[in-house]
Amino acid sequence: MDDGMTEMFSDADIEILPPAHNTEHEMAICLCCCRQRPNSAIDEDGCGICDECLAP
Repeated sequence: MDDGMTEMFSDADIEILPPAHNTEHEMAICLCCCRQRPNSAIDEDGCGICDECLAP
């Protein structure tokens, strides 16, 4: 890489952001089963997995 790219990407730290939460009446896609679910059925910790997939 040239020096400009090396300086731009020299920091190895990254930030992982959870998916943005929509309003209650909107739908979201479960990251596990890939089905569209109401936001109320998606877990609240930001992982984006629906309650049905989390159920034992």
